[in-house]
Amino acid sequence: MERINEEDVDVYLQQMERVFATPPERDKRQEEWRHFDGYALWIPDAFCPTARETAEEIFWSENLPDRLFLTEGNTAGITLQKMKGVDTADPIGDIRMLLEKLDDRTVCYGMGEEEGRIKVHWLEYKSFAADGRVYNVLFVFQAGQDWILGTFYCPFEEYGQWQPTVWEILRTIREEQNEGI
Repeated sequence: MERINEEDVDVYLQQMERVFATPPERDKRQEEWRHFDGYALWIPDAFCPTARETAEEIFWSENLPDRLFLTEGNTAGITLQKMKGVDTADPIGDIRMLLEKLDDRTVCYGMGEEEGRIKVHWLEYKSFAADGRVYNVLFVFQAGQDWILGTFYCPFEEYGQWQPTVWEILRTIREEQNEGI
């Protein structure tokens, strides 16, 4: 756990929720495996693949994610994209430093590795957007020779609803030898 001060009580509360959270019960009928070039992961049916035009409306950048999955109403999303020029020594530490430089209001709750089918490095943090606070989990994993960057985001007020699902997604990521669908 990270050291907190009295101004960041929400950091402590989120850390305790993660430590004491019970694993979510998954309804096998609602499981949806997504297969890509070199890897696969479980993404709940609540998230649907989204067209590039929708991604352009959400992300005001020329570097759009390769894949975007959104909930109905577009309040929560999952992105996936290949990374270029990855420093394999500490990919999450480097990203964390960049995030904190971009906006000093960013609150990092924790970072680490999730050991499921493959090792997934993650960073959990709160950022700020025009509409308010955003809960984020950024994750990085290696599939073959490629490094994949994923993100989950939702309004901060909804993090309690989505947090167990995010950790379950991270534990399901697996490497595949066949071509993606």
